[in-house]
Amino acid sequence: MALVESHPLAFQMEEFAYHLREHLLGLDLGRWDYMASLIHFNLDDPDWVLPDRNTIPHDVPFFQNLRELMPEICHHRGVLAIGGMTALFPSREDAVLNARALAVLEQDKKNEANCLMDGAWTGHPDQNAMAVAQFPAPNQLQARPKNASRYPDLRPLPKGVGKRTLQGTRAAVRTVIRYRHGVLSGSGASLLDGYMEDLATDRIYRLMIAQRVLHRDLTFIADENGQDIKHTPELITRLFDEELEWLLGELSAGGDSQERERETNRFRRAREISEAMVTNGEFNPV
Repeated sequence: MALVESHPLAFQMEEFAYHLREHLLGLDLGRWDYMASLIHFNLDDPDWVLPDRNTIPHDVPFFQNLRELMPEICHHRGVLAIGGMTALFPSREDAVLNARALAVLEQDKKNEANCLMDGAWTGHPDQNAMAVAQFPAPNQLQARPKNASRYPDLRPLPKGVGKRTLQGTRAAVRTVIRYRHGVLSGSGASLLDGYMEDLATDRIYRLMIAQRVLHRDLTFIADENGQDIKHTPELITRLFDEELEWLLGELSAGGDSQERERETNRFRRAREISEAMVTNGEFNPV
């Protein structure tokens, strides 16, 4: 199974499948790496400043158009088309979060099945039954879309979807600090606020912060009062400072003092590295 997770590859899926023909079962849409790549390739375009990540609908056109094209290319060549991973994970401790996560999963996978994909990538065992139930067994290899465009727009502007808010920027800042703290602690991915955050989503957040700074004079981002707030480098530094202090305040006051000091130092280092990566434009996988 080969991943389509770079934006240029979306235009070369047939060639990609051809060159892998002796080894290929199918193509898989690695949606979060793909989204990071898509933002990166459009970073200089002020019309491409994305809304807060968790307000972007699952069927946003820049994903949906690719989802509809991939099965047509794959099925024409006799290989499978597999959908991406839903980042909101179920919880065995939080019933409300669990219900929301499974509802989001059902909607997402049903959409992929309607796009004629053959199955989906899951990241949590509690997602498996719900995901499998949305797809016809064993696959949809013989299915063909009606009136499909062979050359759909794979870079439609993200207009009319989601919200751009200061709260969303704060969430991005907080997540990149927490993710980098996890890396410094030896974790390659972390479950944060119900979402599985990995290098791909870390890239998305770093790019989204950079977008808002780069195009601050052309992009409306609402503060708590609904007023436009310019995302200057100074504002971003302040947000990193404030979110770091909030995270440090969440550390347990009890326990081993040396371990607490190590945790504090890791968070401070994570904050330093994360802001530097945004400032220095380090958006490729690292």
